[in-house]
Amino acid sequence: MNDASPEQHDTTPLFAVPSMAHLTRCCGAAVLVFVVFVVIYVGSDYVTSIRDRRLRVDFSFEQNLPFVPELILIYSSLYLMFLAMPFVLRSKREIRCFVALMTLITGVAGLCFLVVPAEIRFEVPTRLGRVPSAFRVADAINLTYNLCPSLHVAYSVACAEVFRRKAPQRGWLFHFWALAIAISAWLTYQHHLVDLVAGYVLGIVATSFIARHACFEVRPQEAIFPNG
Repeated sequence: MNDASPEQHDTTPLFAVPSMAHLTRCCGAAVLVFVVFVVIYVGSDYVTSIRDRRLRVDFSFEQNLPFVPELILIYSSLYLMFLAMPFVLRSKREIRCFVALMTLITGVAGLCFLVVPAEIRFEVPTRLGRVPSAFRVADAINLTYNLCPSLHVAYSVACAEVFRRKAPQRGWLFHFWALAIAISAWLTYQHHLVDLVAGYVLGIVATSFIARHACFEVRPQEAIFPNG
């Protein structure tokens, strides 16, 4: 019998150096995901901006939350998760699955943005702490009205789930990373609590939906990357 035990599977390195061909495929996939993101994210934000009525999704107690602008660095660490993907995904099939996952999350979120045209109720202070430039860049990328669900949280949870499925005994650490990103989104006044919870649910459900085809399961022959 050739099947490896779960313990053997978990000894497979989570990260490995990919071939140039694999990196090229990942770059192509990243461009596709980025285009989908821009069209849906910018488009839905514009539609909400010209609507007369926008909804409140905040709780009153959230106005008492502290503003911690330095946490924008943790918030922006989502991009490190994306950069790690070429070193985690092992095959063309996994790359296609990841593209499908990001597209599904973005599409569902875009629909939610149109159905629930929300508006942030935090007032960001003028003093932006020790990393004002990093804060301004992240705040600008977020645009204005795409709140519920938080795409930032949905993406980070989805990436964490991919890591966990590739390394079941160690991957849970990445969910703490995703949780830190969610908390940072709250304490930098980028999102309300409802947005974060909705983003978490979207990330989990979308990953489970895509992964039902065993997209991200560890296989013994995937311990190293193929040359092609």
